[in-house]
Amino acid sequence: MKQSIILLFVLAFITGFSATRESITRVDQQKSADSLMIWDKLNIKSDPKIIELLKQEAVQSKKNGTIGGFRLQIYFGSGQKAHVEAIKIKTEFLSSNPNVKAYLLFKSPDFIVRVGNFRTKSEALKMQKAIFFQYPNAFIVADEIAFPELVVNSTIN
Repeated sequence: MKQSIILLFVLAFITGFSATRESITRVDQQKSADSLMIWDKLNIKSDPKIIELLKQEAVQSKKNGTIGGFRLQIYFGSGQKAHVEAIKIKTEFLSSNPNVKAYLLFKSPDFIVRVGNFRTKSEALKMQKAIFFQYPNAFIVADEIAFPELVVNSTIN
């Protein structure tokens, strides 16, 4: 998966993306309180091979049930007591942040605790700042994350 993303970026730089804007229409400020820019058209010209790679990545992501994103790594360690320490840190984190998922990983010889399923780096950065005093050594890592859960609004009569 990571290799296909790297390949995608290499192909993008080799072939070169050429994005052109044909026209921009500004919303009349008298009619609207905000001054948003509206794009009439955005044409992106790229090699068809890149589009095919993007399609293959989407199919693979659906099969795996994951998508590229970010997590915060709050612990890693090895040794005799690392597994116990990792479980302790994961439990402490979940008790103070019950709405954020935590993952205990073992990549020989290290035990790793990662938290969150963030689509963007800015979301991960917000969480990093929120837990800074509890986990000052936490850092953002790129990882495969679970698809976001769909929230269905229902009304109870």
